[in-house]
Amino acid sequence: MLRFTFPRSVALPLVLGVAAGLAACGESPMGASDGAATAPADAPASAPPGPDFSGDFDLVGTEPFWGGAIRPDGLSLTRAGEAEVRADNPGVRVKGGAGVWDAGALVLKLRAEPCSDGMSDRRYGYRAEVTLEGRTLRGCAAAPGTAPPQ
Repeated sequence: MLRFTFPRSVALPLVLGVAAGLAACGESPMGASDGAATAPADAPASAPPGPDFSGDFDLVGTEPFWGGAIRPDGLSLTRAGEAEVRADNPGVRVKGGAGVWDAGALVLKLRAEPCSDGMSDRRYGYRAEVTLEGRTLRGCAAAPGTAPPQ
């Protein structure tokens, strides 16, 4: 076995230097902070942002054919052979992952899910549901100008 001996004048500074180096690699003492915030290892990951229901939307449906719109100044529903239904926009409320505009007799609901209109195979980014006086119509929705060409 090899054995090294160092004079005290070398050993003490060497031991102190190694100890200081190891201390610098360790965790900060309790209450000390280097300014960088770190989440605990068991902290839940931040949730991804939810769907964006903040803009204007155009709604379409088939069987029967209908259309609708969500604008800052109001909601509308048009159906073949029927008068247009208009209501003030009460603002969107997110409920169960869906955007809901509840104007009383007229309720519009959008979900950020792929949707096809069922007849032309056009693809939309939102699934739409419109309820008027207890009757529900289902279709698709997209932001104006982003709907597939007809």
